This record gives sequence, C-alpha cells and structure tokens, in this order.
Amino acid sequence: MMVVAASVFSLLQAVALLHLAWAIGLSWPARSREKLSATVIGLPEGSPMPPAWLTILVALGISLAGWLALWGGGWFSLGEFEPLRKWGVGAGAVVFALRGGMTYMPFGPLQASAEPFRTLDSRFFAPLCLILAIGYLLLWLGR
Repeated sequence: MMVVAASVFSLLQAVALLHLAWAIGLSWPARSREKLSATVIGLPEGSPMPPAWLTILVALGISLAGWLALWGGGWFSLGEFEPLRKWGVGAGAVVFALRGGMTYMPFGPLQASAEPFRTLDSRFFAPLCLILAIGYLLLWLGR
C-alpha cells in the first residue's frame, strides 16, 4: 500500500504545483493566458482565469488530498485522528470517482464546458481522476 500511496501523493503534488504555476501566470498547456480558461476550466475562450488566491486554495486542497493518501498508506500517523483514516481515504475515492465519472455522464455541470476542455477532460483529466479514485479505493481496502 505504501507504493500506491506514494504514487497518488506524487501525482497530486504535481497537479497542485501546476495550479500554483497557473496562479502566478503560467499559461501551459494553453498557448496564451487568454486561452487558459477554455483549456483547463471549460469557460468560453477569453474568459478570465479565477483569481490567484482561489487557484492557490485549489492547489492547497489538491496537495492535502495527496497527504491524505500518504496517511491512508500508513506513511505517518495522526494520533487521536487514526479512527478517521478509513473515512478520509474512502471520501477521497468517492470524490475522485465522482469527478472522473461526471465527464462521461449525459448531464451535469461539465456538459456545458467549452472546447478544448471537453476533449482534454475526456482524454486526460477524467481518466486521471478515475485512476486516483482506484488508488484511494486500494488504500481503503488495504486498511
């Protein structure tokens, strides 16, 4: 389980770092900052990105989800909070499964997304979320 936890942690830290880079002005994978919101959020092209503080908050949440995986994999203990470990890891599995699955539903908030986000989401973002959900499920089953 330690390898699964480390893998989930590493993936989520990379995603969190990317969000931090967007917060300070990076436009990758879009060609420009003006196209970034359509590429990574699904807003119409030219829409502004969310404020930096919000993007940093999202990065923090993603990073914390990675630390949850390490906790779930037994890399460290949180003392009196140990009874909550299985619940936390289970919640991680559910959250990532819902996010990944929403892409393939014929209804829901992601159906109104603009291109190129819709294509990138179905090819990369959603499968990554489903892989992360499987990682959390493995951690949940292993405890």
